[in-house]
Amino acid sequence: MRIPQLLLGLVLASAGLLVAAAFVPEAPGAGVAPSPEHPSLLAGGAPASTGMVVIGALFGLVQIAFFGACFALGMQRGGRVGPVARSLVLSLVGYAGVWLALVVAYATTSGNEEASLWGSFPVATAWMLYGMWPFPLVFAFLYLRQFDGWFLNEDDLARFRARLAELAAEDVAGSEGSEP
Repeated sequence: MRIPQLLLGLVLASAGLLVAAAFVPEAPGAGVAPSPEHPSLLAGGAPASTGMVVIGALFGLVQIAFFGACFALGMQRGGRVGPVARSLVLSLVGYAGVWLALVVAYATTSGNEEASLWGSFPVATAWMLYGMWPFPLVFAFLYLRQFDGWFLNEDDLARFRARLAELAAEDVAGSEGSEP
C-alpha cells in the first residue's frame, strides 16, 4: 500500500472513531469538578465507560499510525523509505505499547482513590509524563541519525553545490549585461 492511500485510510478511520464516540453514552458521574481538597484544581469524576475507553484506545493507535505514515512520507527518497523503515516500525510499535500501557493504567486505576503512585503521580499520569511525552525524541533521533546517509549524502551535496555555482555564474553574467 502506498503511503498517501494509507494516510487517507487512517484519516477515514479517525473520522469513523470520532463518529462512533459521539454515539457512546457518557458514564454516569463522568466529567470534572473542583477538587474537594484544592478547589482551584479540577478532579476527575467517574471513569469513562468501557466503550469510550476502547474507542479512545483505538483512536490513539490510529493517531500513532498516522504520525508514523507522515514520518515515512517525509523519509521517502525515490519512492522508498530506505534504511530507516525497520527502526521506524519498531519505534512505532514501542510508542503504541506505551500508549496501550497508559490506557490500561487508566482503565484499571481510574476512580480508585487508593491506586498506587508511580514517581509521585497516578500510574496513568506517570505513563503520560514519563513515556508518551518524551517518546517523540526517538523519532527525532531516527531522523537525525539517517539524514546524512539517506537524504544528503556527499554526491547529492556535490551536485547541489555545483548547481549553486551555476546559478551564481548565471546571475553574475546577467547582471553584467544590464546597465541601469
